[in-house]
Amino acid sequence: MRSALPLFALIGLAACAQPLPPSNPDHVTLLSDTLAVHFNDGSVCRADIKATPSGRLPDCAQAMDYSVVVKHPIWVKGAESFMEPYADITLTRPADGRRWRLQTPQTGVGPKDRPASLMTMP
Repeated sequence: MRSALPLFALIGLAACAQPLPPSNPDHVTLLSDTLAVHFNDGSVCRADIKATPSGRLPDCAQAMDYSVVVKHPIWVKGAESFMEPYADITLTRPADGRRWRLQTPQTGVGPKDRPASLMTMP
């Protein structure tokens, strides 16, 4: 039994060395021209869509391209900080080409209340 202990330790260390799978987008928010992508690992990445409506999420641990098309902007002055415009958002992971299409505003953003607008595409 003692001779098996190093073998179990080696197997355990090898399992820890495996890279974690990439995190997937859970939901998005779009307030004051800032797109925030919330990932299922708890991380959040932001992009200024007024300056760059499409591109790669800057300074994000998850390599993710985004494209935002605002369908109906917020017309009430000052409401941009708490109301989301109607927009179509496409997120693409360049490593495997997986895409997510989302819409704002979203209802129910928790894991139990996954938004109906969250769709993945091959």
